[in-house]
Amino acid sequence: MSADAPQYQHFIPQFILKNFDHPFSCPKAPTNGSKCKKHHHEKGKYPGDRVVSCLELLPQGYKIEEHSIRRVCGLNDMYMVQSPDTNFPRDLKAKFSKLEGETSAVIRRIITSHHRGDEKVIITRTQQTVLRKFVYLLNQRGSGFFKTYNCDSIDDYKNIDRDLLKEFMERNGIERPLDVWLQGLSSIIDLDMRVTANWQETLKSSVYYGLFCHFQEHITELWMSFCTPLNEDEEFILPDTGSHVYEGPTVDFQDKTTGEFIRLGPRFHLFAPISPLLMIVLRSKHLPEPHEDNNPETKAGRQLYRQIEIDSIHGPGTKSILEDLPVHKAINSYSTLVNGILRKRPGWDGQLRQTDTFSFPFFKISTHHARIINGLLLDHAFHGLTIIFNKKDPFLDLLEWFLTEPCEVGKRLGGEHHAEQMRYLARLTALMHAEGRNISLHITNGPINYDLDIESYKNQNNDAARWLESLEKNHASGGKVKKNQEKGSDTKVDAGRQGSVDPHDQPKNEKSSIEGQSIDPGPTVKHDEEISRAKLTSLRGSELSTQRQSANVQGTNPIQQLSMMVGIILFLLAVTYMIVFLAQWSEWLLQVSFGINWYELLVITVVLPYLILCLLRWLDWLLNTLFGIRLYHIAIIFIFLVASQAEK
Repeated sequence: MSADAPQYQHFIPQFILKNFDHPFSCPKAPTNGSKCKKHHHEKGKYPGDRVVSCLELLPQGYKIEEHSIRRVCGLNDMYMVQSPDTNFPRDLKAKFSKLEGETSAVIRRIITSHHRGDEKVIITRTQQTVLRKFVYLLNQRGSGFFKTYNCDSIDDYKNIDRDLLKEFMERNGIERPLDVWLQGLSSIIDLDMRVTANWQETLKSSVYYGLFCHFQEHITELWMSFCTPLNEDEEFILPDTGSHVYEGPTVDFQDKTTGEFIRLGPRFHLFAPISPLLMIVLRSKHLPEPHEDNNPETKAGRQLYRQIEIDSIHGPGTKSILEDLPVHKAINSYSTLVNGILRKRPGWDGQLRQTDTFSFPFFKISTHHARIINGLLLDHAFHGLTIIFNKKDPFLDLLEWFLTEPCEVGKRLGGEHHAEQMRYLARLTALMHAEGRNISLHITNGPINYDLDIESYKNQNNDAARWLESLEKNHASGGKVKKNQEKGSDTKVDAGRQGSVDPHDQPKNEKSSIEGQSIDPGPTVKHDEEISRAKLTSLRGSELSTQRQSANVQGTNPIQQLSMMVGIILFLLAVTYMIVFLAQWSEWLLQVSFGINWYELLVITVVLPYLILCLLRWLDWLLNTLFGIRLYHIAIIFIFLVASQAEK
């Protein structure tokens, strides 16, 4: 092959496609006899060649075909960097090949264990890290993201973070958005995520900040599980957009002035099909987890963070359609279940190691849950060109259910892609009629909100992202010496270290990327690629407040820090004493007077003030972001006005 010839590069690797494939059988002569030898065959479709069954979503109509695994779910020269002056690798395919080789061994182990009938599979920390990194890159490397970033200049880039991306490109002398995307993919592949490595600081300094936030959220905000259909007649599908689908209620907004659309909502689940019988499901740390729910303190803490980080932004009671999915976190080798609660093993030294193992059960999910997951993948598939399936009859059964179900999973038309969705659903219905299934399509229209100034929303998010990025850079440079001193051996590290990649060990207040716009979520339960792109620059108000406080502490000298610590400890002791005294006195008084117990008193004296404090912190951040003033400025002005009136 000529060096200049186009290279077909898969965004879904062949080792995944092989799990859905079968040997090609010539339709002219199924027995592969003499007639078959005389018959002309397409390249890659000779008898015995590995092919997959596909529903092709062609502009002229949809049809079911067989395609060679070598020529499906890919694009020509997708990873080639054509800029002559770029410093990025000229071909990412070699890097992806290395990563795919490591990942294929892990996935082969998982599939083999499931095929044997094992109830669970055990993998090491290193294998888990490889798999988590691969799933993220599978999400990022699809045709949709390629089309988004494949621009000749920043002027052709249309997404919400355009101004931030332009500033990054100018600072780094990059001419095309595509090079930013390729640089990010390359850096994540090369990223050292061992427990001894501070991967967050390393990645933050080498890629576009929005991409760093997106990857950080993927690793720290989601945990992994493996699901399989309980019904043996059901199978998972593999659309070419399948790894791009986030589940969570979404709301469509349209700017009345510009006509621009934006879709906002939380991310509760991400899906990655790896075989017809196995699906990797990444689940948000905000959703129920049985082992955590058995611990009242852990459950209460998670619910509080969910109220702050989900309900306060996307509306009270924002839920996932898979809220009750029967999964739990993997059990690691240094923990054990005690009365249904995950506890650290006695004698564990608190050290995380690359040799730690994780036990992942194969969760058998009901027809209801399997259909929801497949339905979400189908609802999003109109963005792509191909839907791969294993057996035709189960696939047609799935399509029939999807097209006729009462719009609880999808088919809610609205927003920017209304016409494309309608055309897609109509053609699927026509295909079903051609297959002899006389069905009636059920669709509904989703509401569009017009009360959001999208341009102002983008500017506010971009300003907040700039501030947070500069703050984190200052924080990183100030703590560099300290972090160098804390470096341990290559085999172990303290479990509380910030650089840990194990999502089960992450602290509850890890950062995430989430919109700062309060919305009222509708019942739509799907995410398109624009959700991922919109989230790259959005920030959480409580996160900004926390970062401001840590920056203030970072800038002080050791004596000041010691004084502050002593003062804080004394203050907390005084507050604790006051609370205990008031609780005892108030409990007696309220019990005698009103029959109120101390639990209700605790809510009034602790939880309510804490929520008020959070509200004041958020209001302080909002005033500072919008007008450049602080809450205490307002208080001073108010006091001055009151004093002036009193003098009069």
